[in-house]
Amino acid sequence: MKRILLISQNFYPEIGSAANRMKNIFNHLEEQGYDVYILTTQPSYPNEKMYKDKKYWNDPFINGISENKVIRLSMRHEKQKKSMSSRLYYYIEFMLKVHYFVRNTEEHFDLIYVTSPNIFAPWGTLFLQKDSATDKTILEIRDLWPDSVTALDKINIDIFMPMLKLMEKRMYQNAKKIVVNNMSFIPHINKYVKNKDFLFLPNAINNEELNFRPKKETFSVVYTGNLGFAQDNTQLEEIAVELNRLKIPFNAIVYGVHANEFRQFVNDQQLKYVHVYETLPKSECLSFTSEHHIALSILKQSEVFMNVLPGKVIDALCMEVPVVTNLGGFTKELIQDYEVGIDIESATTEKLIEAILEYRNNPVLLRNHTENTKKIRSEIFMWETNIHRLIDFIS
Repeated sequence: MKRILLISQNFYPEIGSAANRMKNIFNHLEEQGYDVYILTTQPSYPNEKMYKDKKYWNDPFINGISENKVIRLSMRHEKQKKSMSSRLYYYIEFMLKVHYFVRNTEEHFDLIYVTSPNIFAPWGTLFLQKDSATDKTILEIRDLWPDSVTALDKINIDIFMPMLKLMEKRMYQNAKKIVVNNMSFIPHINKYVKNKDFLFLPNAINNEELNFRPKKETFSVVYTGNLGFAQDNTQLEEIAVELNRLKIPFNAIVYGVHANEFRQFVNDQQLKYVHVYETLPKSECLSFTSEHHIALSILKQSEVFMNVLPGKVIDALCMEVPVVTNLGGFTKELIQDYEVGIDIESATTEKLIEAILEYRNNPVLLRNHTENTKKIRSEIFMWETNIHRLIDFIS
């Protein structure tokens, strides 16, 4: 039986696509007969207090396994801070503790699987380690650091970019193989390293999570997920105002640094047709999404963010809800190829509203795109299928 160590900043019971992804990899590898451990932190995303509520601790498989399989590092610094400099202290502490753990335990594991972001987890795993550790380390890339940090416009790291890009290159070089959740990352990584094996492993859904609710009688739009530095909070507010003017129900479940601002904006503007709900466990959020006709996903207009494949897009498509989005790259190709949404790269608010109205005014288009979501889900976004591709890759 192979013993595998997963390393991730985020893990069950945290909400968000990163924690959910690692929970699924953990569970499915265990179910396939692997002896899996995970090195992570205490749940605190988007805040630590919410995990005192037992409704988030709802995975009977993980709840029932030996406690020593989930190794939670004790951290002095807090993870969720608005200040990027404060987060940097946390990341460095996390990197050092990951480094120490791997250096002193790697001989007990046949394989190490480390995921980024944040990039400090793979740095701690792959730098200044024994060859015996790096030779068995699979690197997973879910975001392009440091490029995405620069795109946030929250902290100026230009002076450090030459050093950071060198470290990025060494990280790719030191890994045995590389997993990506977005095909558009592969050309970027190939600029730094040649002859690496890649696996495209997107976020996905489980059969047991396909709990659909009846569609709302009135055409409605949904937005779920993080409202942080990478999301365009201003544009979301503009869309909310327009949908309210058009009397189109718009329901949102948001968390992250701008979530309270959005809630306050909706209240201050007295938007009758816009409702902001409290966060829900993943399974309930999926069912909530399935009630709606269209899902919205928007990111800030930068080259880095335009090329990601957000978890909220996958969640919506898996729950048979077409998407309207401003993304580009691989995500745009996917949506257009399968005809499961309207994707207008770097779209203005006006263009996004026009896309939503196109669905409202064309029931045949909406019905066809809704039906097409079943194909993309079965072909690309099922964990029961994708886990075997991962096993083949790491074997």
